[in-house]
Amino acid sequence: MKVERRVEAALPDADGVYFNHPGVAVVTWDATIRAVHIEWQGWADSTEFVALNEAGLRALMEHHGSRFLSDSRKMKVVRQSDQDWLSGDLFPRALAAGLRRVALIVPKSALAMTNVDRIADSVPATQLAVAYFATVEEAREWLAGPPVASFHGRQGNSI
Repeated sequence: MKVERRVEAALPDADGVYFNHPGVAVVTWDATIRAVHIEWQGWADSTEFVALNEAGLRALMEHHGSRFLSDSRKMKVVRQSDQDWLSGDLFPRALAAGLRRVALIVPKSALAMTNVDRIADSVPATQLAVAYFATVEEAREWLAGPPVASFHGRQGNSI
């Protein structure tokens, strides 16, 4: 039995912040590189995980974007049920909305990195280019650059 986990994402505030829960994450639209930017600040329970990802999808759709930057350095472990929801529900909707490139800043937690790898591997490389970076600056540069062929793997100079 599939459980409905979508939540309504709030409208962005005047600064373009779509989700802000201190200690969990901040989701914004970065107009400079035309990308959704999630800055993870810690662990998210299932409700927060869904809300922040729905907020990112809303930002992507509102701006007709195709890029996503996840600063995952402070990300904690993601529950298996949340990984399944992301892979089976959110990613198909994000791809349909135009998502084509994701830049991931490598988490400090090895367990969180395992989760990130598992999630990235759930999307066919023909549909989504995913690259890993050590810094936000490297990720922003890659996202702002010319389109690349779809791939999964560790890309970037400092990994």
